[in-house]
Amino acid sequence: MKVSIVGAGAFGSAIASVFAKGGHSAKLFSPTNFKELSATRVPKKLGNIKLPKEIDIISSIEKTYQCDYVFLAVPTQSLATFCEKHNSFLKDRPLIACCKGVDQKTGLRPSEILSQYSARVAVMSGPSFAIDIIKGMPTALVLASTKASFLRQLQSDISMQNFRLYRTSDVVGVELGGALKNIIAIACGVAIGARKGDSARAALMARGFSEMVSFSKAHGAKEKTLSGLSGLGDLSLTCNSDKSRNFVFGLSLGCRKAFDKNTTVEGVATALAVKKKAKSLGLEMPITSCVSALVEGSASTDEVIQSLLSRPTKEE
Repeated sequence: MKVSIVGAGAFGSAIASVFAKGGHSAKLFSPTNFKELSATRVPKKLGNIKLPKEIDIISSIEKTYQCDYVFLAVPTQSLATFCEKHNSFLKDRPLIACCKGVDQKTGLRPSEILSQYSARVAVMSGPSFAIDIIKGMPTALVLASTKASFLRQLQSDISMQNFRLYRTSDVVGVELGGALKNIIAIACGVAIGARKGDSARAALMARGFSEMVSFSKAHGAKEKTLSGLSGLGDLSLTCNSDKSRNFVFGLSLGCRKAFDKNTTVEGVATALAVKKKAKSLGLEMPITSCVSALVEGSASTDEVIQSLLSRPTKEE
């Protein structure tokens, strides 16, 4: 099988490696770091792990025309612009979104952006760190699509022993689970960075999950989906590991330390987009609101923590 992976960041490089080791023909399109990656074959932020020699690293998307699937590991906030630029290539192809978040400008989810270019669109999400995937560690993810036959074929084609893929038709639930957990991970990072303890983190995870469910159900998602890999599973992973960019970003805010501005933190833009949507729906999402205020600079860490602690007590 021939697959094209667009975006040679950590996750794109990791799944390209999985596919290549699984015997598939993999082309990795590197629009921003082609020269460095092709010379070293070592993706940034993945240690000293080299990409398999079977991966064809390319600088032109035209070289990927003959492929069965296109996996887009482009940051959510850049996805719409990328798609507009490469409209002729993407048109009517099987497209799989591998990014998490909500577009801040339009409020669209990745699948909604891709659906403007193809009828065959799927989403891949769940608890997964790129470093674990590229090392071949066991990983379970979810594939979501409203096209049943396309979804079954995709699942069959790319599932491997250490790369387990489950399927669902609940695209909304899968995407919002993957997007919203990043907001909660930032909040948990803030709590740990401010030395509020693991109990505070657990409380934020529990109440944050409640926010995730409420917001997702308001958009037509199934609560069962949020209790699965792409919701609770991803939330658990992201809020409890310093491998998580969103958690580490929150950690830096909590302890008032600098953070690498070149690192993609999807939870920042997602928090702002979700806060806006929640307000229009009349949904109360205090953790999301606090994270938004923090990243906007309209509230300090101490003010945000105090705001959450001073909320009225009520029945859970």
